[in-house]
Amino acid sequence: MTQSSALTDDMRPVEPDAIETALDTAWREENASVLASGGHAGSRSSVLTLVAYTTDEAGATRTRRAIQALTTQHPSRSIIVSPTAQNPSGKPLEAYIGTRAITANGVTSYGEEIVLCATPSASQHLAGSILPLIVSGLPSFLWWQGTPPWHTDIFEATLDGFDRALVDTADMTQVEQNLLALYDLVRRKKSSVAISDFNFARLAPWRELVAQFFDPVEQRAYLNGVERVTIEYAAGEEDHPVNTAQAYLFAGWLASRLGWRPFGATGDQLVDGQREHTLLDSLGRKITLEINARYGVRLGSWFEALDAGGHDNGPARVGPGALMSIYIRAQQGGTVASFSAARESDLRHASTHVQSPQGATPSQTVHLPSLGESASLGDELMQFTHDALFEASLAAIMPALETGLRRAPR
Repeated sequence: MTQSSALTDDMRPVEPDAIETALDTAWREENASVLASGGHAGSRSSVLTLVAYTTDEAGATRTRRAIQALTTQHPSRSIIVSPTAQNPSGKPLEAYIGTRAITANGVTSYGEEIVLCATPSASQHLAGSILPLIVSGLPSFLWWQGTPPWHTDIFEATLDGFDRALVDTADMTQVEQNLLALYDLVRRKKSSVAISDFNFARLAPWRELVAQFFDPVEQRAYLNGVERVTIEYAAGEEDHPVNTAQAYLFAGWLASRLGWRPFGATGDQLVDGQREHTLLDSLGRKITLEINARYGVRLGSWFEALDAGGHDNGPARVGPGALMSIYIRAQQGGTVASFSAARESDLRHASTHVQSPQGATPSQTVHLPSLGESASLGDELMQFTHDALFEASLAAIMPALETGLRRAPR
């Protein structure tokens, strides 16, 4: 199956240097057709530009569907870059365009689609073709899928042309090294572009659950006496790579909120998906941080997680490295309390448990939404500034990651 037949069968092929002219023509034809049928002509009403660098044809097709699902919420000019080994025409770069008008609740939203199918040789020079296509005066977003090519000319040149950049550490391998590279990028680009991680956004339900543990006044004091935090994340088979990104980002969130810092060079990275670090709280007391894999969990991409087990009656799945449980042990005034939240066997719900000298708090069970990419993408496109909480969480866990990597067995 050729790239064009799978991804762009309903789109119009155009010359790469004639994209703007072709879009103008397409809109004139669209309005002429509407007027001929007695309707009202519309106008191009994009509110942003979204550029998505995808990793393969299947990912580009899923991305296109996700963007189309957001047209009524975020009418946009979308540019999808799809890598290909060779285009059917033999040209290094092929371009396709499409327009869409969707009416919902009496309101019509308009969007424009551009797909660029690029061979490796063309990919190295795409920034010069893409940046002129960004709609001037509107927010611009870059969604780079997979592991970005850190410190390369193509990545750096492309990034500098956008207001916000979106990555997903769930899709990366060698996660801890890539978290360090992501932090370096956030630090270096802080004044020019805001960078976010879909994987951090997915932690929102877990952050809310843990924050609620300490809403009661009688339990709030235990925040100053945390002794141990154990975070368990989803892993597949034992011989497969693990993804620790969510676990470390959650630990970073806790550390940033409570003023914890790494303790010297005593952090350890152990084998078999288990890591242990020692942190210090604001008073210099030691806290043990454990990050453990739970093997044998059914994994799927975050693209697939929304539908898995929901519409096809198949088994539920979670994304790579999805949080499975959080356990916090704390001591205050000689008394010990424990706080835990754990995903149920159906993988869609989590139950909480609190044990303290005041007695066991009634458990609650909450639904953990398996966000598809269209849902989380829509949320990210509503944010136009820096995600200060993400940046602080990433910065807080960096020293522990650096220490762990230095001590990791080679």
